[in-house]
Amino acid sequence: MGCQSMFKMKTMEETQSLQFARLLQMVRSMEADMGISALNKAEKVLFTCVGDLCLGTDSPVNLTQILAHQDVKKMPQATVYKCLRDLREKGLLDHVGGRGSGLYRLG
Repeated sequence: MGCQSMFKMKTMEETQSLQFARLLQMVRSMEADMGISALNKAEKVLFTCVGDLCLGTDSPVNLTQILAHQDVKKMPQATVYKCLRDLREKGLLDHVGGRGSGLYRLG
């Protein structure tokens, strides 16, 4: 491999690293702005799980889907229910429908 090819590869790697670092910085800034950086690990997992399962901004996700999600199914159910309550209180999740509907969407 010639010197010029190695330089191009190195520059490309640095560019990707720099882009990724800036992306992480932007995500951390958004987390701080939304109050997500103050969430504990379980709350973050549940919040991102609901985001992962949502089909759109007003699309509700049911509790069965949440409990079956690969990142949540390892959590004790009591932790899931506590996190759902705490995320609702913080305005990050909304409960949709009547009591016991089991439907949630991003707040």
